[in-house]
Amino acid sequence: MRRILHLALHDSRLFLTARENFFFMFIMPVLFMLFFSVVLRGGGPADVRISLQVVDGDGGFLGEAFIAQLETGKFDVQRLTPAQADTTGYIRRLVIPEGFGADVLARRKTELAFTKKSDSSVEYDAAAEVRLRQVQASFLGALILWNRAAPDSAALAAGIVPEPDEQEKAALLALIAEPPTVTVEQSFAGQGRPVPSGAGQSVPGMLAMFVVMIVAIGGSETLTREKLSGTLARLATTTFSRGEIIAGKLLHLGMVGFVQALVLMAAGQAIGAIGLFGIDFTWGPRFWAIILLIIPYSFSVAGLTLLLGGLFRTTQQAESLAWLVGMVFAAMGGCWWPAEIMPTAARIAGAFFPTYWAMDALHGVVTFGRGLGAIALPSVILVLYGVIFSWLGSRTMKVKG
Repeated sequence: MRRILHLALHDSRLFLTARENFFFMFIMPVLFMLFFSVVLRGGGPADVRISLQVVDGDGGFLGEAFIAQLETGKFDVQRLTPAQADTTGYIRRLVIPEGFGADVLARRKTELAFTKKSDSSVEYDAAAEVRLRQVQASFLGALILWNRAAPDSAALAAGIVPEPDEQEKAALLALIAEPPTVTVEQSFAGQGRPVPSGAGQSVPGMLAMFVVMIVAIGGSETLTREKLSGTLARLATTTFSRGEIIAGKLLHLGMVGFVQALVLMAAGQAIGAIGLFGIDFTWGPRFWAIILLIIPYSFSVAGLTLLLGGLFRTTQQAESLAWLVGMVFAAMGGCWWPAEIMPTAARIAGAFFPTYWAMDALHGVVTFGRGLGAIALPSVILVLYGVIFSWLGSRTMKVKG
């Protein structure tokens, strides 16, 4: 074992001290992590203000008050007059009818017209409709608290609805501006699984992706070059056995993957701790489970790299095709997007990739707050992948004296 460790440490030292590898291990992955965390941050309709054109056909105080209520409901309101609406395109539009204020003051039924384009986002349209219902309920609640006396029947019969005075207007606007006194907190119970998003998806995804990319690309290129230059053949003439050489290479590749993962763990935690670009992320109190997971994951990637090094015949193949392998593993394993949003066939196919099980375990710890239970099955499967890849790699890697 000491001889294997000596060989692994020697190769790892050469790999980690190479200038080009320093950039690809310590700088580029962190930049990717930042980029995807910012791009994917708050991408859902629940977290953003939804655009809404409002055509105020009433032009009175209560129409303005209802628009103010819309703005408290996380709508990005664009106000239009009826004349402007005829010549302006829209995605979602709400029309406040003429006589809206008079009908409300007279306590008569009034209807608002909500329309949307056929090619607009279904997800955002559904969120807009839910928010409109919430705004209506809040507005009705404010009117009830406002408690303005209804006009008498004689005034209604004559079509006379007195306008509220300035004090009454200010009172209603103050009620609309008040924060809600009751808030609802929601969480997933039982088997519910929230879809990971933002930094919660991109930071673990970049960790899983770059362990594959760095080890597979750099490792397979190095193995191919050593094979072509005769380095492996010369090494085989020493006192090292073939098994020790293979084991040393595997340990070296696993160590590189482990170091890469630790670097990205530290980077992700630091980015979240200082709130860089507003990114909110933490590995959580069970980060130690992730460190344990990295060991079998790095082993599976090391075995894959040994197999690729045995299959490639030129360094050009290693440099180009290893990129392709890494990209496929990242996409199918859910490193770029949550596996929950993938089609069923793609999700089933993804289960045949080590990255899928690594991401499943990472989300189990980070997103769902589990510990050893989240990494137990994925770790076993990753070890099996490592054994299979290593065995195939040992068969294809030619180490001859």
